[in-house]
Amino acid sequence: MAAAGEDPSGNASGASEDAAPEAVPAAPQTTGTLLAAARVAAGLEIADVARTTRVPVRHLKALEADEHDGLPALPYAQGFVRAFATAVDLNGEDMCARFRAETSKQPHMPAPMAMTALDERRLPSSGLVAASLVALLVVIGLLSAWGAGAFDGEVPAIGAPVANEGDSGAASSTVPPVVTSETPDADVAGGSSGEALARQGPVVLTATEQVWARVFDPATDLVVFSGIMEVGQRFEVPASPPGLRLWTGRAGALAVTVAGQPLPPLGGAAEVLKDISLTPTDLMARAASASAVASAVASGGASGGAVAVPAPVQ
Repeated sequence: MAAAGEDPSGNASGASEDAAPEAVPAAPQTTGTLLAAARVAAGLEIADVARTTRVPVRHLKALEADEHDGLPALPYAQGFVRAFATAVDLNGEDMCARFRAETSKQPHMPAPMAMTALDERRLPSSGLVAASLVALLVVIGLLSAWGAGAFDGEVPAIGAPVANEGDSGAASSTVPPVVTSETPDADVAGGSSGEALARQGPVVLTATEQVWARVFDPATDLVVFSGIMEVGQRFEVPASPPGLRLWTGRAGALAVTVAGQPLPPLGGAAEVLKDISLTPTDLMARAASASAVASAVASGGASGGAVAVPAPVQ
């Protein structure tokens, strides 16, 4: 009869000496363990892989240890995985896919720009824009006038009016031709005819091009006229006060007549003249001097001798 506490087979109750051991689950194969095992199987050291792939050793060690925080951004890390896998005879694309499934790194996504509607109350009104444009044009005009010398003196109320071509009462509708030194007029050259013209006719300045001019009295600093004359604009020099002078930036752009008789140009097209006498007598003398210079140059050039040039009349 079996003793108490023993089973029929003769073994003690609850004791199983031949029980089989429990199976230990295998560790999951990660990207790092696969790369490390393939490297060891290929007989390579970390330095060998680094030299072949040109990937820093610290990043290769981080890959084998599955320490993804020590790796750079996802695109660079995938490139390291692919190079490592290729160097140890693994499929680079398969290892990259496994790495993407394991890592917590995310591809860089640019943050969207916040698009907020502009508050119309913060925009300048159309009236303010228009006023700003007008102010800008005014400033440009003032600067242009200042550069032309229009603000060097005030224009008094006295003096002969300046008339444009085509105005009623204008003396002539065309600009009188300018007599050059090659064709001097006999009356202009001097003598009794020139003196008679100087006594009986006014001096008129006519702009053949846009030109700045000033007519002033040097004795009193009185400015009779100052401004920009447009093409065809005329100014009759008043007889009083006597001794008026001319200052202009383009002497050749002013046609001068005395009693309707055209005189040679006062100077070159871009010549600056200052303090030129506008009395009829001085202008006739200046014209005679210019004619004498032209004649002397012509005769001297023909004979080959020296030319004596008389001083111009101011």
